[in-house]
Amino acid sequence: MNGLIHPCCHDTAPLPEPESEEEMFDRIFDQIDKLFRVVRPRKCLVLCIDGVAPRSKMNQQRSRRFRAAQERIESNDIANDCADYIVSEHKLPRPQFRERWDHNVITPSTAFMERVGQSIEWFCMKKINEDPEWRNITVVYSDAHVPGEGEHKIMHYIRGLRAQPGYNPRTSHCIHGMDADLICLGLSTHEPNFGILRNKLGDDFQAVPNEFCYFNLTRFREQLKKDFENIKDMDFERVIDDFVFLCFFVGNDFLPHMPLISIKTKGIEAMLDHYVRCFDDNGYLTKRGEVKFDGVKRFLKSFLASKLEVLKKEYDGKKRAADRAKGHVKERVDKCQKEIEYIAESVSSDKATEEERQIASNKLLSLYSTIKKEELRFVAGRFPLTFSYRKPEDRDAYYVAKFGWSTEDRQRFEANVRQCCAEFLRGMQWVMRYYTKGCPSWEWFYPFHYTPLLQDLALNCDSVNVEMKIGEPLHPVEQLLAVLPRQSVSALPEELHEAVEDPKSVLAKFYPDTFEIDFTEANFSYQGIAQLPFINCVKLREACAELVELEEDFGTTLIFAHQKSRVSQELEKLIGTSAASVPLNEHIVRVCPLAGRVARYPNAWPLQARVECPDSGIANYPGGRFSGEIADNQASCFAYELNTHADYLQELLQKPSGKGDGKAIHKARSPGASHAKQQSRDGQRNAKPTKRERSNSPRGSRPSSSSKNHRDETKSSSRVDDRGSKRDDNRRHSDDIKRHSDNHSDRHDDRSSRRDDRSRRDEKRGDKHHRSDRSDRDDGHAQKKHRTESSHGSHAAGPLVRPSPLHSSFSISQMQSPIVLDFSSQPHPGASDFQEPVLIRPKEHHHAGSSNTSDKRGGDDRRRDQGKRRY
Repeated sequence: MNGLIHPCCHDTAPLPEPESEEEMFDRIFDQIDKLFRVVRPRKCLVLCIDGVAPRSKMNQQRSRRFRAAQERIESNDIANDCADYIVSEHKLPRPQFRERWDHNVITPSTAFMERVGQSIEWFCMKKINEDPEWRNITVVYSDAHVPGEGEHKIMHYIRGLRAQPGYNPRTSHCIHGMDADLICLGLSTHEPNFGILRNKLGDDFQAVPNEFCYFNLTRFREQLKKDFENIKDMDFERVIDDFVFLCFFVGNDFLPHMPLISIKTKGIEAMLDHYVRCFDDNGYLTKRGEVKFDGVKRFLKSFLASKLEVLKKEYDGKKRAADRAKGHVKERVDKCQKEIEYIAESVSSDKATEEERQIASNKLLSLYSTIKKEELRFVAGRFPLTFSYRKPEDRDAYYVAKFGWSTEDRQRFEANVRQCCAEFLRGMQWVMRYYTKGCPSWEWFYPFHYTPLLQDLALNCDSVNVEMKIGEPLHPVEQLLAVLPRQSVSALPEELHEAVEDPKSVLAKFYPDTFEIDFTEANFSYQGIAQLPFINCVKLREACAELVELEEDFGTTLIFAHQKSRVSQELEKLIGTSAASVPLNEHIVRVCPLAGRVARYPNAWPLQARVECPDSGIANYPGGRFSGEIADNQASCFAYELNTHADYLQELLQKPSGKGDGKAIHKARSPGASHAKQQSRDGQRNAKPTKRERSNSPRGSRPSSSSKNHRDETKSSSRVDDRGSKRDDNRRHSDDIKRHSDNHSDRHDDRSSRRDDRSRRDEKRGDKHHRSDRSDRDDGHAQKKHRTESSHGSHAAGPLVRPSPLHSSFSISQMQSPIVLDFSSQPHPGASDFQEPVLIRPKEHHHAGSSNTSDKRGGDDRRRDQGKRRY
């Protein structure tokens, strides 16, 4: 959810920066609603906001927020300087602008995130009550009070499902987010039907609203299998985990990237190529989420022997990459300069009104600010590297420059290198467990800003301590103190403001006024490494305890479902009169993909009562589509406990083939068995005598076998004749339609040709009875589809369109109604059981109007306590 919240609070073109928090909330609601119509979930919608992160993630969060505060100050200074320049040079009125909003408040436990969590909960209630498409959907909602990153909460949810008896392995999952690690996380689930939906990136590498890219992990798995097919007798699921492990060398949110190993230098391609070529010598690198360091040692040594020189040459090509980046910056600057000239010329005459001059001044401010920021963010070549990685002596130079270790005491120097290698390898194990099993330790973090060199890592794989203490997450207020800079003190509870701003307080040492940023290997400023001191959480907790007393704050994951839905009724039946949580059983997971435990929620919204939005700002926001009260609440609410200790299953629960015929665990029925059972039923139905035959037969006697055979032949021939007559009718119908609409004709001819192809294939097999049975079923499906298209006009707008093999891009703004990704776990009529999602046009979406009534019973009684600050 944070990947959705951030763009809604920024100036994402074509929308300007929101003017109020209420406008941000309205954009968040609209974006969730839009994604719902794009993905169109059939059973469950899971919404997860980032809670308190593990300690190893806080280093990155702290760096980002300190730099964001610095950039906000620089941006305001640039705006003021450019405004002065426009007034003096262009003789225009001073541009109108306001200081940038502090985006650092998008952190758990701030007043803003309290409002976000409460408002999204209200939005879910509103949609379930008023939108028919939400009434059969179960919503799982985890806000910022529940510890853990949003995407990893979802991974817990999926791992729990896989371990739950009764889970359907053919369930399709689609996750939305902009993080690159979602690909590795999706692969580590070992789910066969998995996709990632993300916004397309523009030329400025920013997300483009209303334009999405769908990454098909199912096809990606197939492609990886082809790439690794030279490995004899491979366990492909273990190879998938090894692939994820090797990607860690490129860097992630918890470990810095390895020198020489990067995407731009083709380092990951070189590692994967070597993995395949030398698999017989090195073997697998991981097993069920655990790193096999003996295999890693062999792999790294052989990799360095064959690929190190190639990587060094590729690294020298970074100069060419910097030149290309410089060219892109120059193009953007030149484009802005041309627009400035055009605007200045358009308002230079005396005919321009004062309003036009003000609009031109505002546009010029945006353009001048963009030019200044582009020039400042391009840093390639300003801070040259003092070594080249090419010579043997560059090893010492690297550790001296990056770590500040002296080489005078050689023994201590080498001991530092060994410690750095041990911590990095320990970190690789931490990340592998985090991706496959869940957080192995809330307290561990990598205590350096840089990684050791690859050649040192290969020599120090023998003794790695992988024992980790799970610990517990920080309190949300403690995390705020750990990651926020002094410039964002307003986001902290008021009781801590003075202590943070006072340079002599116990908290002062955690907030440096200045810090260095290493740009030596960066092309753009955001690639620099902030040299911030690491937070000592023990001392931070002690300092915080001297100032305030913190209450426990572990939030609750919620389940929302319409009161009349089957899920809600089954949960009510399961919980009964129990005051404690109860485990979800096999029957529940067949109704809706839920695993873990469920209980009654003491702060649930009252059912069958009038309730109003607990946030007065949202309730009174003019033009807000989701601000009206709920007249008669029908949304049930339950407390939900995810199964965070589910076993890691490193295998497919279903072995998919081209037609989806595979065996599934948890007693899932195979498509072949289902088809055979259906044929058996058809045979029994055909053999059963009719009422008239029973009345004409002697009591106690049965129809003779000859009469039965004759009847079967008659039915078979009748079905064949019916099929032929239906085909003739369809052709005549197609001719009639062709005189009126070519589009309808094309679609009908497509259906006819598909049936003809199937008939010819059946005739080759000589299976006439099976052919006639299937023809009847296909005709029934076609009629059903025709009725569906007739009832929903937008469905008839065009044929089904399939995405490209690995990913597909599409735009909502270019279409009359948004296209929808259908991720149903049930097969479409006429489609195979195992298939990729298809793009179809939905029915027109109508927002149910909110009830307007003067009587607001229950509003004040139901206002939740979340409106108060909790810390």
